[in-house]
Amino acid sequence: MLEGVEFTEGTEREDFVGFKVRPKIIVYPKDENDVVKVVNYARETKTPIVVWGAGTSLSGHLMCEGCILLDVSKYMNKILEINDIDWYARVQPGVNLEFLNKKLMEKGFFFPPDPASFFLCTVGGATANSSGGMRGVKYGTFRDWILALKVVLPNGKIVKVGEPLRKNRGGYDLVHLFVGSEGTLGIITEIWLRITPLPKRKVYTILAYMNSLEDTAETIVELRRKRILPEISEYMDVDVIKALNKHLNANLKESEGGAFIISIEDDYLTEIKEILKGREFIITEEEEAERIYSIRAQAAIALRAESKYMFVEDIVVPVSKLIEAIRKLKEIERKYRIRMPVIAHIGDGNLHPNIMLDDISLAEKIFEEVARIAIELGGSISGEHGIGFQKAKLLAEQIVSHNGEEVLRIMKGIKDLIDPYGIMNPNKYVELAYNTWEKK
Repeated sequence: MLEGVEFTEGTEREDFVGFKVRPKIIVYPKDENDVVKVVNYARETKTPIVVWGAGTSLSGHLMCEGCILLDVSKYMNKILEINDIDWYARVQPGVNLEFLNKKLMEKGFFFPPDPASFFLCTVGGATANSSGGMRGVKYGTFRDWILALKVVLPNGKIVKVGEPLRKNRGGYDLVHLFVGSEGTLGIITEIWLRITPLPKRKVYTILAYMNSLEDTAETIVELRRKRILPEISEYMDVDVIKALNKHLNANLKESEGGAFIISIEDDYLTEIKEILKGREFIITEEEEAERIYSIRAQAAIALRAESKYMFVEDIVVPVSKLIEAIRKLKEIERKYRIRMPVIAHIGDGNLHPNIMLDDISLAEKIFEEVARIAIELGGSISGEHGIGFQKAKLLAEQIVSHNGEEVLRIMKGIKDLIDPYGIMNPNKYVELAYNTWEKK
């Protein structure tokens, strides 16, 4: 069944946070036809398939034992088209996101979503996860920029969903069913991304040293009140700054209140200066602005060197509840006497508490308490890192609490309809959430 398809015996891999992937075989498809062969083989042998892009997942998306690991990064990594009239790029799933943006910039365009792993991750992985990033406060996540997809379904058939058009009312929105589905419904083989021209207006990046995380949250609320929409609105607490200085020579001031990074068009510069009055800040552009952006993108890498175990949380709360959420996070930190440095896409209420542990036995308890802050405040347990294996139980709690049990049943029904064979990244995401809830 796998005649002509390149594969090797499975060797153990780890994702970014150390979740184990123990495949039976690793397959390196050269094209869509190879993917179809692998899916047909998996269906007939009842072998699960997990797709590997760059392994940058954070919530146990890739965990498997005895699966087929489909590595799309080796061959299916081409930019197929950049259309500068209809403003889209068509790519294969293994394309590196940073490489894509470099090619787009050569033509005067860019693709805004920018997960912190942009220099490592693949477009396919970020699409399957609906990843976000620092520009999310203005531009949204991958979900907002995918126009169309080609997908190999579990039955071996190839479908194209969506159109490379800004407007399209042709049927149910199947594109956004697959975006963020975490490999549980099919294998993405081509992606049509909406692209946009590089901005012409001058943008400044301001690095401000704050009095506290609460102070930063209050500043965000003030920006909202004044109807100011930044390009980037980020926060790093003092523990993050210390790790960056130690491991990446960031040369940042170790202010007790941490650092607030905001990129803003020149129209708003006067208002921002007024809002930040009384705080130390510097205004940067071009190379120095890019350096600050790069430092923020590498914050999780610096923190990972600080403890034996690190769990990167990813909760979202309404901006109006930011201050309350932050206070609750500090209570957890004190309660368990742990370090929990916070990185945040704070402008859209997306907080990343990094749970730092030497004793892993506490991990699940702390992790669940952090996630329940979001559920209780009307937020979400994940803004961009996804659900995978790690957050399935909490996903069930969120959906049932906010939307009702019937919505969870509908989601499980979609999984069963498209993948009745149970081969697409099984026992994770919606499937595991539903099964966990049913056992209660």
